[in-house]
Amino acid sequence: MIKKIFLALITIITFSCGGNPNSEPTNSYEEDILGFWDRVGTIQLMNGIPVDTLAFKDSENPDNKQIKAFLSDRVMWVNNYWKDSTAPWKGGSGGYGKFNIYSRDSLTELMSHGSGLMGVSLKEYKDKNDATFQPWNMSINLVENKEFSQKNNPKSDYAEYWKKIPDLAPKSRIDGVWKRVYEIAYVNDIPVDTTSAPGDVILDVKVMYGGRYMYQVDFTGFAEPDQPFYGGLGGYGSFELDEDNNMLYEYQEWGTGIVTQTFDPKVNKTSHEITFYSDDLFLQIDKSNSGVVNNSSATGRGLVYKRVK
Repeated sequence: MIKKIFLALITIITFSCGGNPNSEPTNSYEEDILGFWDRVGTIQLMNGIPVDTLAFKDSENPDNKQIKAFLSDRVMWVNNYWKDSTAPWKGGSGGYGKFNIYSRDSLTELMSHGSGLMGVSLKEYKDKNDATFQPWNMSINLVENKEFSQKNNPKSDYAEYWKKIPDLAPKSRIDGVWKRVYEIAYVNDIPVDTTSAPGDVILDVKVMYGGRYMYQVDFTGFAEPDQPFYGGLGGYGSFELDEDNNMLYEYQEWGTGIVTQTFDPKVNKTSHEITFYSDDLFLQIDKSNSGVVNNSSATGRGLVYKRVK
């Protein structure tokens, strides 16, 4: 079950004593950390030195997945752990917030929202401390644009091991971090009702970059703890933007919270009509959804996303 780390990996992954939240963040490492990352396993440490690694694919739960994205000053991650959870939202977890990178061995994540166990934990922390986010100061080792390791606790003997996921497509107009600001109900292609999506009640955010996307919806300000939607939902997959025909195609591969199905890449296709109002605002319409915005007669659903800057 445990695979010995190659000597090359030992020389690559060495940990500092911890992050320095009092240092000024720098932009010099954002190019290296930018994009999507796949957690491939867990590293065991002795006196800060890697000695063994457990790959997800060789573990007792080979279907475990966790993806993280860094873009601009935002970070998002989702996983599909705890599918057999007794929680009303079934399982899986995720987090969203800002990040500061201080050096190749120091990173702080300021998590403001989440799904699953992370979303519930963040809500409890924010309510108890009258805070808008929870800081996580981490020791990391960022190796160029290829891989990094992350230790969430300076005293921990274990670290997360991440590898960079290659881009699937060139940079496009839709690349960025987006927040849902409105939802529109359609009846026979006619908009009949519009509702705002206040961030203190429902936070729906999406990261799109290099042909890959990730989304997360925090419902802890909307649903009750004993309801399935309280745990929110999230997902990961790929996308194709066809600007000539004003279409966005999303291929979700797996999800979190109430979304637990898994699909092969490029199989689970969802088509959206898309309209850019500007470079920072777009509308996507899915005609397959109904009963949205408390309108039982709706035959289509439109979501308006605003770029997070």
